[in-house]
Amino acid sequence: MNTPHDPPPTRILIVCTGNVCRSPYAEFLLGAGLAEVDASGFEVRSAGTGALRGHPIDAWSTMLLGPLAATAAGFTATQLTAGLVARQDVVLTMTREHRSAVLRSCPEALRRTFSLREFARLLDTVDPERLPRSRAARWMGLAPELAANRTSAQLPDPAQDDVVDPFGQGPEVFRRMASQIAPAVERIVAFERRAVEEAWEQR
Repeated sequence: MNTPHDPPPTRILIVCTGNVCRSPYAEFLLGAGLAEVDASGFEVRSAGTGALRGHPIDAWSTMLLGPLAATAAGFTATQLTAGLVARQDVVLTMTREHRSAVLRSCPEALRRTFSLREFARLLDTVDPERLPRSRAARWMGLAPELAANRTSAQLPDPAQDDVVDPFGQGPEVFRRMASQIAPAVERIVAFERRAVEEAWEQR
C-alpha cells in the first residue's frame, strides 16, 4: 500500500471493443505480472470502445487466465471515455483500429497510446540502463521515447501488431488471442523487472 510520500501508481489502460475478451484477459495478466515486480506501483484496468457494459469477462478468457482466474471475479465491462483516457499514463490497445478510436476521443494521448504488441516490441529500442531509477519517472519518460521510435521500428506488415478478436468464436480463436497477448505482456514485465534490477545495482 502506498504511503502519502510515495508517488501515485503508474496507470495503464488496456482497450478492446466489448471489454469482455481481450482487454480484461490482458488486464489481469499484466496487472499480476507487474505486481510481482512492484506490488503497489501500477494500476492496470481496461475498457471497451463499444463495451458490453455490466457484462462479466468471457468464460474462455477466464479459463485461459488459469490460476489468475479468481482475480477476475466481479469484473464488469466498462465503456471507454475521453476522461478515462486522460487520466492514464499509458494506453495499450488490442488493434490499430482501437488506437485510432482512443485518439479520436482524446487526441492529446497520441504519445502515450500504442497497441499492446507494438509497445512490447518497441521496448527493444530502449536501454533500461539509460532510464531514471524511480518507477514514476521511468514510465513518465518511457512512452514518449517509444513513440519517437515508432517510425524506425515499424513492421513491414503493421497488422502483425493486432490481436485477433475471439468474441463469439470457439476455443481455438481464444487460444490464438492468448498466444498473441501473453508474450507481449511477458516482454513488458521482463522490461520492468530488468529496469528495477538495474536501479538497485546502481545504488
